[in-house]
Amino acid sequence: MAIVRVVMMQRDEGTALARWITHYAWLFGFENLTILDNGSVDPQTISILEAVEKQGVTVRRDLNQPHDFHRKGGHLTRIIQEWDQNYEYDFALPVDCDELLAVFTHEGITLDKTAIHDAFDALKGTDCALRIDTSLFNVPGRPGWYAPVRHFHKGFVSAKTISICDDGQHEPRSAIRDEFKSTVFTYLHDHHLPYAAWRDRLKNKVTGLVDADDEAALRAYLTKPHAEGAHAVQALLVTAEEYTHLYDDSVRVFIGIGSTELAFIEGPGLATTLWNSEAYLAAHRDVRRHYTIGPLQHYLRDGFREKRALTA
Repeated sequence: MAIVRVVMMQRDEGTALARWITHYAWLFGFENLTILDNGSVDPQTISILEAVEKQGVTVRRDLNQPHDFHRKGGHLTRIIQEWDQNYEYDFALPVDCDELLAVFTHEGITLDKTAIHDAFDALKGTDCALRIDTSLFNVPGRPGWYAPVRHFHKGFVSAKTISICDDGQHEPRSAIRDEFKSTVFTYLHDHHLPYAAWRDRLKNKVTGLVDADDEAALRAYLTKPHAEGAHAVQALLVTAEEYTHLYDDSVRVFIGIGSTELAFIEGPGLATTLWNSEAYLAAHRDVRRHYTIGPLQHYLRDGFREKRALTA
């Protein structure tokens, strides 16, 4: 079974941190988790960190300034390089606190531990960077429903291959072969909280950069070249009405709890229906022949946009 080491930076994530730890410790073990605490002051977060530290999680508290968070790619790179010198392992996975790793299968999508480890085992020995092509973002106000965001890549690397990790973990690079290989993995991004809580979380991310309650200041900040935290600042300009309807025009997938691979899909012009991989493949032989990451991933990424039928 592949040994996967995971690193994440957070500040005051509280319940989201607890959810992250339970998922990744279950998958890979407490001893393979590293959490970079970016100056948390929330009592719940501090208590969680102290509890899991006793179980073997590495918690670092020295990277506690706002600029450490917005330039975290360099910190992540150095930590992975330290792992390469001190540990025998197979993969380095840089992750955000609102991302839960899942995997596309032939039948659908699952968070099953065995399926996830099988996917890692199949990648052992890969010397280029590894890409997570399709991320799924939770739909505001609709628990369990997610929408794909095309071209929102994330990535990870095999042990002893890291060249550099960017600040968003979108395109980690390999020092051995400067290419990438697509994988069957996806992230469930539980990014969208109730609107007020979502804004509070964004404000936490831009602390020290700009006045989050001053719209003019936010817009002025975005005119700066290479502005740190620009994505969070941009999000603070989204209104409550816009937030509610973020994914109205997108295909959406309902992902079941635990190890089930069953999924429902819906979207504009598509009534809620149970996903059927074999029916989709029978209707689209080109997908069966050429697309190796799974029929549901194909439909979410390309098929719905191409107006492909679900059955023959």
